[in-house]
Amino acid sequence: MQNQDKQKVIETGTSKVAARFPFTVFLEQGIEYYYCTCGLGSTQPFCDGQCEGTGFEPVKIIPKRSGNALLCGCKRQCDPKNPNCDGSHSVVNLDW
Repeated sequence: MQNQDKQKVIETGTSKVAARFPFTVFLEQGIEYYYCTCGLGSTQPFCDGQCEGTGFEPVKIIPKRSGNALLCGCKRQCDPKNPNCDGSHSVVNLDW
């Protein structure tokens, strides 16, 4: 299934919906995190390298303060460089 999903991401240029809701994660100030943009990673919402060859690249996050964050799970946020949930999961087609 993972290979079929990766092929679909490559063919369509559209990321896979990882979840139909945001991920609540605790981020520590000053630590580098890499947000998954392809939706294929098994360590959502963070990148595990599955994006290789898909045309997608992870987004680096370095929090200015420690605390909880709501990171996009649907991968359809308005600004792909901003991994914070913007509510897009409630208004876009999430069939895939």
